Amino acid sequence: MKRNKILTAIIALMISALALTACGKSEFSGNWEGEKKMSITAEKAAKGDFFMSGSLHVEEGEQIAIDANLTKGSIRVELLGAPAEQSADSLPVINDEPIMKADLKNKDGASGTVPAGDYMVKATCLEKATGTVLIEVKK
Repeated sequence: MKRNKILTAIIALMISALALTACGKSEFSGNWEGEKKMSITAEKAAKGDFFMSGSLHVEEGEQIAIDANLTKGSIRVELLGAPAEQSADSLPVINDEPIMKADLKNKDGASGTVPAGDYMVKATCLEKATGTVLIEVKK
């Protein structure tokens, strides 16, 4: 009888582990392609997930273009001014107010001209999201 209870408990644990694995992978991350382009990938990203990464380099006469390709959910993208000089010994001081902000769904897009400089990108999942967002500096 005790052996059956132990066997039943082991089987229950194995089924629970398989069920958790079957729930799928969740991802919310950014990938830089040089200093002028970044892509954000969301795969079953949970509401409230966020990350901040940098830096996007904008020169005089360039603008920012943001294009979403989301099959589910919503993502907010914010550009925050990054300090001119940074060192590995201290955390960067980042301006609180975003220079540019876009709340994106489906195939939404946004673009705008910002002052020349370096910018940190903050991405926040507003609703459980799946898809990609491309941020690019263009002339």
